[in-house]
Amino acid sequence: MSYSDIRTFRFDKSGLEEVKHLPNGTDWPVVYLITNDKEVYIGETSSAGNRMTQHLDNPERKALKEIHILFDDELNKSAILDIEQSLIQLVSADNKLELLNKNGGQSQKHNYYQREKYQAKIGTIWKKLQNMQIASKDYDDILNSDLFKFSPYNSLTGEQSIACYSALDDAIDKLRQGIKGSFVLHGSAGTGKSVVLVNIMNRLVNAVSVDMDETDDEESLSPYLRIRRKIADYVKDNGPLKIALVMPMASIRKTLKTVFKETGHGLKANMVIGPSDVATQEYDILLVDEAHRLPQYKNISWMGGYKETTRAVFGEDAEPEDYTSLDWILKRSKYTILVYDSAQTVKGSDITPEQYIRAFEREQVSVDNHWLTSQMRCRGGQEYLDYLAAVFKCQAGLERKEILNYDFRLFAHIDDMVKMIKAKDRELGLCRTVAGYSWRWISKGCRSLEEVRSRHLEDITIEGHKYIWNMSNSEWIIRPTAIDEIGCIHTTQGYDLNYVGVIFGEEIDYDKSANRIVIDPSRHFDSNVQRGANPEELKQYLVNSYKVMMSRGIKGCYVYVCNPGLREYLSRFIPGSL
Repeated sequence: MSYSDIRTFRFDKSGLEEVKHLPNGTDWPVVYLITNDKEVYIGETSSAGNRMTQHLDNPERKALKEIHILFDDELNKSAILDIEQSLIQLVSADNKLELLNKNGGQSQKHNYYQREKYQAKIGTIWKKLQNMQIASKDYDDILNSDLFKFSPYNSLTGEQSIACYSALDDAIDKLRQGIKGSFVLHGSAGTGKSVVLVNIMNRLVNAVSVDMDETDDEESLSPYLRIRRKIADYVKDNGPLKIALVMPMASIRKTLKTVFKETGHGLKANMVIGPSDVATQEYDILLVDEAHRLPQYKNISWMGGYKETTRAVFGEDAEPEDYTSLDWILKRSKYTILVYDSAQTVKGSDITPEQYIRAFEREQVSVDNHWLTSQMRCRGGQEYLDYLAAVFKCQAGLERKEILNYDFRLFAHIDDMVKMIKAKDRELGLCRTVAGYSWRWISKGCRSLEEVRSRHLEDITIEGHKYIWNMSNSEWIIRPTAIDEIGCIHTTQGYDLNYVGVIFGEEIDYDKSANRIVIDPSRHFDSNVQRGANPEELKQYLVNSYKVMMSRGIKGCYVYVCNPGLREYLSRFIPGSL
């Protein structure tokens, strides 16, 4: 039996009798979808007949009309858990039918035997669901969407699950004890910190209302069901949790608002807020993504607003330079769950490690630190990121390393790289070219690429080829014109790409005699990054920015370097040509 034979039955007693009389209807692992014209519920079971009986007895399922069962002679328990979770995530991002599941399945992502074989079937399953009018969008388009990448229904790895459950467990314990606490999730780019944070948010919101099979036997409950019970008991005793997710970066904040709005099931766009939005409210739990990008009272354009927020939180006599936005958050929240990576600090307005530590000390917050180490985004793995770090440190004795399963190339000519990124975008979607801020943004204010070209306001000229900076700062990655533009660190940090092309500008070079990366501030035109930074601080911001941009690509990173000295240095470590 194959997935091309998905069987459909009426979701009633007559359909139940048909299912029970199938060869695999009562004793075989299956995945199923129960639907009507507007809604879908997705599940897995080792007995389709028994589980269908339970659903028919559930008043919340009365409006559903059909059950579609995915039979396969090769299925096993690990496979159906994996496929169930994948379909939940896909259907949620497809958004054709309202997903009735309020959780992402109970499975944990793990590498069971022949997982790649079963994962390879999902595209075929999805095509069949399209033909059945259950799904609408193409499989590859969904995989590239932000609604899929930031989905609260992402399954977690074992490492991520431990972090998620540890944070939830500690939060409820600290709230019950009246202890001001914090859970800090550390990890390099691509370790899935944001995925864990959104997952935690979804579990907090839906702990009381989610529909799952469970038993009264505490020992037999899964880790999440045990924690769910703790959360539900706390809410019963103390009322609904006041929670929000703080995102310092406006572009990703807008993306997450859209994800929450489209996901529903208790998640709302107004739950995603900026740092200053905490000024007038008290929270039980605040979750903070990209906490290393929280602003301080330095190099910002909204100093008046910063001063107002500081004084709203700490009193009219508070001086804004004495407090960071992390201080606001810790003051307004009984418990905080933060994502933090100091290596992704890219401008002078970002809080410093010293300010970060001082904020916890000032509020006397009990901190539980947790680290994620497994690389989830980049197919080059943590080995690739460690290699980049060593290259930019100009580590003595470093030799070229082959990064397996990752397309890492140095290009001799800029247009060759840009054309290759465009070709990859036509093939895979979601491929972009980005650069260091080594050219003035002279096209700023133009409304279209055509206007820029007609007025000859192209921002970037390299080897006689002219390019245009990103036309928008807001959700630039997903804009249709983005492939014909050049993005920057501010439009790419926090997002995933299939391929990224990185242009090293004229502001960064290599000093061969000193064996070090050097910076020319006169060739760098981001005043917000430069303002107030000494040469070493500016160098660190720029190196961090390039490393962050180079970590965006899931399948590959292409590199072009303007300065010959740096180009020659990087050619020692990146395959390609001068």
